[in-house]
Amino acid sequence: GAKLTSIADGVAADKGVLVYNPSGFDRSGIVTVDGKTVELETQIPAFGWKVMDGLNAANSVCVDGLTAENRYYKVTLDQSGRIVSLFDKQAKRQVFKEGCFGNEIQMFEDYPIAYDNWEISNYYKTKMWVLDEPAEITPVTDGTRAGFRVRKPYMHSTIGYTVWLYSQDRRIDLCYEIDWHEHHQIMKAAFPLDVHANSATFEIQFGHVQRPTHENTSWDKAKFESYGHKWVDLSENGYGVSFLNDCKYGYSTEGSTLKLTILKCGTYPNPNADQGLHKFTYSILPHPGDFREAGVIRAAYALNQPLLTQKVSGNVGQLPAEYGLVSCDSENVMVETVKKAEADDGIIVRMYEAFDRRTTAQITVAPGFREVWLCDLMENPLEKLELTDNTVTVPVSNFEIITLKFQ
Repeated sequence: GAKLTSIADGVAADKGVLVYNPSGFDRSGIVTVDGKTVELETQIPAFGWKVMDGLNAANSVCVDGLTAENRYYKVTLDQSGRIVSLFDKQAKRQVFKEGCFGNEIQMFEDYPIAYDNWEISNYYKTKMWVLDEPAEITPVTDGTRAGFRVRKPYMHSTIGYTVWLYSQDRRIDLCYEIDWHEHHQIMKAAFPLDVHANSATFEIQFGHVQRPTHENTSWDKAKFESYGHKWVDLSENGYGVSFLNDCKYGYSTEGSTLKLTILKCGTYPNPNADQGLHKFTYSILPHPGDFREAGVIRAAYALNQPLLTQKVSGNVGQLPAEYGLVSCDSENVMVETVKKAEADDGIIVRMYEAFDRRTTAQITVAPGFREVWLCDLMENPLEKLELTDNTVTVPVSNFEIITLKFQ
């Protein structure tokens, strides 16, 4: 918004597009320019920007009938908009189980014993139906991505989503737009993955946890619905599939079938819960290795914190054409927050260890800072650290949250 405009107005550049990176690591990726999707190959500095001359919108996604293909995948839909086949060309394997459907919309009757809008009771599965009627499917192209727009009526509602493949990016986006007017139903999207996994990994704030995919004990059985934040992952040794999302935090894992909870529309205490328009995105990200090696955590941040753009023309400002405020050399340490200190004019940098791995991290800041303190979560200084060449070295333990204050 206004802040991005003020940066764009302040840079010294004749022309081009300023790309701003709101995340704590250098990255390239997907941007929107003039309403069109473009993919950058140039790295944009963490919590910083770079002015780009020209942005290439060459599209290499091929759409033919109900099949879309890029360098990574070949995706085929059926007449109802479900994914009949998702072939991973690099791993040479089908992502979904044979004879099953990916992104199958399943509806469940939902009358919990109590706490209507809070709770999912374990008997919700007893009454289930699948939305497999023919849908209206249209091929679509947008800059460097292409795919299908799927639209289908349901009772008093309309369910629509677009399946996007990218020319460069490995993720497959499912961008939903649902106009919803039903009550006491749960909507889930099911993905029967062809991977062998006894547990699934769910992101929580500042880390991740594992939950069983089976019901071997009463304790396992009680975990029929799990929460996860920006990503969830099912992996076997050497291969797995992650799901990234921008606002849907309920999941169930039944064997190797992952189901995302899309809507739950009880009537107490709010009789209009979930009524109206819903816009959200989740992405499928098949990967070799485990989620750490595959960069899944960064990909989830990229979906939730898109690169921002602003046109630049004829500026004679004071700001450099390329700038990064703070970055970290360890892939497992996520710089989560940069903000003004509560008590003074210092800058707080908060980060956490994301892989369950001990490390020694080097944090580099832009020139101009003179000293740095290790603080507690309340921003009380604990220990003064050494700042050399704009870099400070900090030991980080498993899942540890680190708060630094730069002056």
